[in-house]
Amino acid sequence: MPLLVRDVMTIGVPVCRDSETCGEVLARLQSEGARGEVVVALDEDGMACGWMSRERIAEADSTRAIGEMMEEDIPTVSPSIPAEAAAQLMRDRGVDHLFLMHDWPGEPRPSAVISLKDIEKRLEGSHADHS
Repeated sequence: MPLLVRDVMTIGVPVCRDSETCGEVLARLQSEGARGEVVVALDEDGMACGWMSRERIAEADSTRAIGEMMEEDIPTVSPSIPAEAAAQLMRDRGVDHLFLMHDWPGEPRPSAVISLKDIEKRLEGSHADHS
């Protein structure tokens, strides 16, 4: 049975307001540890409007609003696809994370995230187990 996205995803995604400064968001993400690798920005209505990695936030001007710096296209994935396919999607798109979003109509909010690093680590472990 192949490893699926749902087997590797991390439930819960840090969020921020798009008006918060990069410095404020970075401090919060650093306190989250490994869970704080990425953040999804929410607009004034609480809808997901973009995302940014902690690494990119650290490189940004700490006084600028994250909404001015974020990626507006949130890369998404289904929980039921093979993790290897998700990893290839990430490589093809040039991203290290994919998000799983709630399906509620009119309420795009992140529910989980999956990272290329976590997939590769799990796949390496499963290949080593079969050797």
